[in-house]
Amino acid sequence: MKFPMRIFGEIHGFDRDKQKVLQRELSPEAYVWHGDDHLEVEYEGKYHDVEPDLDLIASALAEHGQGHVDCIDHESWVVSRYQIRPGSWTCKHVDPDGVLEKYNHE
Repeated sequence: MKFPMRIFGEIHGFDRDKQKVLQRELSPEAYVWHGDDHLEVEYEGKYHDVEPDLDLIASALAEHGQGHVDCIDHESWVVSRYQIRPGSWTCKHVDPDGVLEKYNHE
């Protein structure tokens, strides 16, 4: 195991004024802006609580903004899938073994 956590995803559809504030708040090590309102998430490293970041991101989305972020916790062996909408996000925890099982061809 190289890193205990991997986080990745993409979000788009930000309110322009709120996006400027968000750009100052989010770590450039994990969040990369592409174009005017496309945010890419890519992080590998020590444990990071992504949920406070998702609160900020959700609050900065415009009416039709949306996105998703997946977090793989290698130590607990859990995948958390976040769906992000304007003002809120939801999370679903998935057992990685169950996800990978369908690819096991014996």
